[in-house]
Amino acid sequence: MKAVIIYSGKGGVGKTTTTANIARVLANQGKKVYIIDADINTPSMNVEFEGEHPLENIWVHSSGNMFEKFIYLEKSMIRQYLEMAKRKLRIINPDFVLIDTPPSVTNVHIELLSRVKVSYVLFVTQPTKLSGQDVIRTMEFFNERCGRVNCGIVENMCYDKEAREYPIKLIAQIPMQDEMNTENLAIVAKKEYEKVVKEISGSEDLIIEEYRTEDGYDESFDITHIEYDAPYQRKKCYRVDIKHDDGTERTLMLPVLKFLSVRTWGEIRAFIYDSYELGHHWDERMSRCDAERVRKTVENFKNDENAYFMVINSPNTEVHLITGEIGICSLLTGQKGHYEIPRVSYQTSRGSVVLFPDEIIPIDMDMLQQQINDGYIMLGDGRYLPPKETVEMCYNAYGARVGLGDDWENIYNDWIRI
Repeated sequence: MKAVIIYSGKGGVGKTTTTANIARVLANQGKKVYIIDADINTPSMNVEFEGEHPLENIWVHSSGNMFEKFIYLEKSMIRQYLEMAKRKLRIINPDFVLIDTPPSVTNVHIELLSRVKVSYVLFVTQPTKLSGQDVIRTMEFFNERCGRVNCGIVENMCYDKEAREYPIKLIAQIPMQDEMNTENLAIVAKKEYEKVVKEISGSEDLIIEEYRTEDGYDESFDITHIEYDAPYQRKKCYRVDIKHDDGTERTLMLPVLKFLSVRTWGEIRAFIYDSYELGHHWDERMSRCDAERVRKTVENFKNDENAYFMVINSPNTEVHLITGEIGICSLLTGQKGHYEIPRVSYQTSRGSVVLFPDEIIPIDMDMLQQQINDGYIMLGDGRYLPPKETVEMCYNAYGARVGLGDDWENIYNDWIRI
């Protein structure tokens, strides 16, 4: 596979049109082409191609085909979108991957290049001095992120055939047209697009890189035994014997029991429940935060620093949340109380709210897509509120049991106004 990033320093220069027409030429040559629309929050590829598999040899991954309404994705959801693109890529196994990127350099470019080693960077410009400067300005970024990868330029909307000077190779000049019919342009400028195809065909093969971080818990061991030990009668201690996956064994001496890992929480939680005579604290939260619920919370981050969750039981905090809303969170570890059960920091424009695993459920790309298509409202701080009638139904059915008080409507209206 060959992977090509199509980039421009500013919008409106014909980057998406260029990507689509290169795909058409390749497809007509019998090549399998997979287009990743990485212009995630202002997608256009869904206008060029309708659906995920619009033509025999072309596949399209675009948020414009996924969401019926305007959507703004950020942080972990962008990463999920790109990971979803990689999973589709492995299934399709195309000859060419064309990546249509947002204008200028954004976090999307950084996230994208942490996952895919590209074989060619194609700059799309117009025959203006400003466009030429954009190429020079951003070349260093791509050299730093991609290595000394081959680069080339396509000039769009050309009014002449003058050979302008650029720091990299000028591959093709696409003529200006009175009516910008993109499919007609692919026919009129076929020879120019074929020059691009010939150029990128000589690039290196694609290498997919896996994204990793070092955050999270150590999940490499099991607990083989727990017992209460008080050798000096004055200072209690818990002896926890563990065995690592590589066969090594060791003993932890803990002054208090606490959450060590997702993998071992079931054993520790069971010991706490069975040893009530030792004065362990047990309440409804401990009952609800079982190993499975905690596992779903932690694993939603997938070694990522952020993840989306839905609030299913709004706590009574200074910042009032609406049950059913969706927002972005970061994982909190080592928190005091409740044996250091993992929690999340739920972000709002009025401050963050600490939530326990029993107050939230993980949200992935597919579920977010479904909720937005069903009428969820995006707030200015990136959160999504359910439709008002949905919250009213929830209040009438469950009320305070899910954290909705009698003043829920005032809180809802107050958030809508931000």
